[in-house]
Amino acid sequence: MTEIADLFSLKGKTAVITGTSAGIGARLARTLVLAGARVVAMARRTTQIDLPSTSSGELISMNVDLEQPDQVADAARASLEALGGRVDILVNNAAFVAGGVKAEEESYEIIRHTLAVNLEAPIFLAQTFYPGMRAAGSGSIINIGSIVATAGIGRLPQAVYAASKGGLEAITREWAAQWSRYGIRVNSLVPGFIETETTEAVIHIDKIQEWILRNTLLPRHGQPADFDGALLLLASDAGRYITGQRLVVDGGWTAH
Repeated sequence: MTEIADLFSLKGKTAVITGTSAGIGARLARTLVLAGARVVAMARRTTQIDLPSTSSGELISMNVDLEQPDQVADAARASLEALGGRVDILVNNAAFVAGGVKAEEESYEIIRHTLAVNLEAPIFLAQTFYPGMRAAGSGSIINIGSIVATAGIGRLPQAVYAASKGGLEAITREWAAQWSRYGIRVNSLVPGFIETETTEAVIHIDKIQEWILRNTLLPRHGQPADFDGALLLLASDAGRYITGQRLVVDGGWTAH
């Protein structure tokens, strides 16, 4: 059993994760730390996560606005310094969605902000940490995708968000194809309807909730904790032969 547990351990590993002030990102950061990693948590607001005193990992909170290229570049350099010059795991989690805006009404400001946070920043961070991963002959990049990248959900308008997530999932496959020869694995972790501080006001509207549950094979909303196992699989040696894949955690929403 010890050998199996060691497969999922991140002791001695370093990680950067974005969008960690709340919701899925906060949970993912906590999971990385509890698995033993030294983690830089990037967010616009300070990341505050309750950790047991027995945790073997470390959390370093870093404030950054991912829409600002200069801030992203500074944060990337600071992360490398804080983590000893190399990042083993990158989790591109931060996302912006202008929910409820019809496709024909999405402004240029919404388009630019969405693409900057959801696509441009992940690309820049991956490019920045790639040399260290290549030199080490290993690394794991995990992009947090969305079911809207492959399934149209017109009932909850979010066209540009869907486009940004579609782009992120496409570049996931391309990075995997280009960088696998250097031992770098790149995968997409895809949530369905997850109950967080951001989404609860929408998904608990009676008609929306009934619609979601009717179309989810496991008839409940997802919780941030439902990602613990999937994240560790992709981040650790347990997933050492997995790359270029799309791991969906949606309770079966996209299965039919």
